[in-house]
Amino acid sequence: MSDRVLSKIVSLHAPGRDVLPAYVRALEAGWSPNTMRDVAPEQLAAIAADPDAFLSGLTARGGKIRLHDGSEVDRLPDIIRWIIATDRPGRPFVGSINLRWQEDDAGRPVTELPPHVLGHVGYTVLPNHAGNGYASAALAAVLAEARTVGLPFIKITCDAENAASRRIIEKNGGCFVESFVAPFYGPEERLMYRIELQS
Repeated sequence: MSDRVLSKIVSLHAPGRDVLPAYVRALEAGWSPNTMRDVAPEQLAAIAADPDAFLSGLTARGGKIRLHDGSEVDRLPDIIRWIIATDRPGRPFVGSINLRWQEDDAGRPVTELPPHVLGHVGYTVLPNHAGNGYASAALAAVLAEARTVGLPFIKITCDAENAASRRIIEKNGGCFVESFVAPFYGPEERLMYRIELQS
């Protein structure tokens, strides 16, 4: 599938009320926007309690996030986008993608990441929509946002066994850097890629 075709199959949206019902249905079906831990139950509870506060929390800066081991860390500056399939009837919600980075004391983006963050970008597509190019198209769109933020490159990782994710990253210009193990997340081998954002 060409880049031109990919750019026409998805649209990225900031989390909002218009897509929230579809997002809730995905959570109820067992999907989680976090690949490191299942956040569906806590997100469903937060949405039920106050949907507007939930949405504001997804787009606000600052605060804390809870990691898979229960510890809390400062939330990095980030951009969360919901992936909408524009090539399907009804333009369904098909997943989520986010970009995160650190900033220096002057508020400028830096490329280093804390140890608990494996890469600048994370994404997940609902299982029944996988294999249709949505993750590739969403990653291409988020790379444009990373350029706007001012990052010169991004680091992105995947499990060594995840051939589909490797293809998505490589299709978007990812160059293999190294294989590694992140003990905080377990003994599995992971692959690190780098995508240059400056021409």
